[in-house]
Amino acid sequence: MGTDMKTVLKHIPVIILVAAFLAGGAEKASAQYFSFGKNRVQYTNFNWRYIQTEHFDVFYYDSKNYDLANFGAYALEAALKQIQEDFDHTIADRIQVIIYDSHNDFSQTNVVPLPVDAEGIGGVTDPYKNRITIPFMGNYLDFRNVLHHELEHAVLNDMFYGGTVQSRLGGNALRIPLWFNEGMAEYSSLGWDTNTDMWIRDAAINDYLPPISRLGGYFAYRGGQSVWNFIVQEYGRQKITEIIQTLMTQRDIEQAFLRTTGLTLEELSERWRDYYRERYLPEVANRVEIDEIGTLLTKKSESGLVNRSPEISPQGDKVALITNKGGYYDVIVISAITGEKLKTLIKGQSNVLFEEFNILNPNLSWSPDGQKLALSAKSEGHDNLAIVDYESGDVKLITFPKMDAIGSVAWSPDGTKIAFDGNIGSLQDIFVYNLETKEFINVTHDAISDYEPAWGPDSETIYFVSNRGDEVKLNNIKNTSRLLLDDDMYSSDIYAVEAGDAYARRLTITPEWNETQPMTTRDGKLFYVSDENGIPNVYLMNLADRTSSPITNLQTGV
Repeated sequence: MGTDMKTVLKHIPVIILVAAFLAGGAEKASAQYFSFGKNRVQYTNFNWRYIQTEHFDVFYYDSKNYDLANFGAYALEAALKQIQEDFDHTIADRIQVIIYDSHNDFSQTNVVPLPVDAEGIGGVTDPYKNRITIPFMGNYLDFRNVLHHELEHAVLNDMFYGGTVQSRLGGNALRIPLWFNEGMAEYSSLGWDTNTDMWIRDAAINDYLPPISRLGGYFAYRGGQSVWNFIVQEYGRQKITEIIQTLMTQRDIEQAFLRTTGLTLEELSERWRDYYRERYLPEVANRVEIDEIGTLLTKKSESGLVNRSPEISPQGDKVALITNKGGYYDVIVISAITGEKLKTLIKGQSNVLFEEFNILNPNLSWSPDGQKLALSAKSEGHDNLAIVDYESGDVKLITFPKMDAIGSVAWSPDGTKIAFDGNIGSLQDIFVYNLETKEFINVTHDAISDYEPAWGPDSETIYFVSNRGDEVKLNNIKNTSRLLLDDDMYSSDIYAVEAGDAYARRLTITPEWNETQPMTTRDGKLFYVSDENGIPNVYLMNLADRTSSPITNLQTGV
């Protein structure tokens, strides 16, 4: 954007917005804008401001979030340039983007008509107002990708419906399939990534990849992304433009593909499935199935069942995990030997202290004696650190008033400290809470996202994941907008630090791959997950010379 980027900062007092709503007919747009979610519980008053770019009004609140909005502004303009080239379309109107600095604040929004409490909702594009609302979840790379994803929806909406209610509700309005729209949004923002590769690999090898026309639910995203990847690989990226432009004139999905590829959707579907079968089936002989090296402890007996954040006890006899088997998310404990359920430790939703669990990240950690479990949980609009006694179920809640969100937790081997990742505004850092002294410190304290802490056996070293590349100096707050220009931020690595260190130590250097989920053993081994061999697998690092080797080579990834 360069000189076109105007950071015009304006304050919008809340009282004016409320007055506009009360005025009713005098300002219909304002009334609609703030009438959504009147029954939604709100814990915070937001003092909104905005940054204005060539094509966007990026709204944020509190001066601490200016950097986040500025990063978003740069990311949006860069994404728009790519999308407009792919679609051969220039948007007609400016697009409003509303940014919250945590999912907790996002869940209070009044500008989205649908419920957004669920943790898995990473952003929403209003199809009638063509307005994007998105929370920052602590990871700038993910934030950039979700902004790009939602912007694809906004541009497609502008292109096919003009952003109006009437064109969407008309009897002859074009109905764009979910796999087409969500798949394009995923491919546009991510290209071809190892997570989707893992899903499609598993479906192709085990023969449950449905035809394109039946891609629904989560497979509308992963499967749809694989359709567009196939099209680009077979025909070149310009084919996206041809299909989109033909759809504009023909207003028919089947005709759009027939005229641009010479194939019906059914024929395209067969070629798409053959492409991935030919890609993955030869690897079957060279990779290992999970049941050859592991024992299945939880059986998927029903659709939609989710078991997350497994954490084995220090004694090796129990596994705590988060599950929705009972209809709501609960924390249960099962036998590590048989998988038999031993007890429900926390009944979610029915317990006011645990309105929502952090299900998207590793979020459970046993005390060294196996008598307690630490986790983060949402209550009254805030994330807290909770310690639950295994025998009695008693809960000790530790609150940090300035924290906007808490993610992964890790209990130190000596039992005195708990590390966790969390964000204060746009700063996502590693924190340590001392259970004995009540001291609370920010270990990394800079503008780069750090997450998934794990303790070394000395209870001093903390291993963590970050997109910081060679930027190892800590307590060094910098403008996050420059991260968008840094190639290192597009992959994650494992780092090590001790509380009080001025510098972190970079342990993995893989610019093209991602390392996540570090875990140590009592004898000092460091395990982690990497997608260096094409899909996520478990690796072991020799900390003496920092050499790594794969421990698993699974067909469908970890």
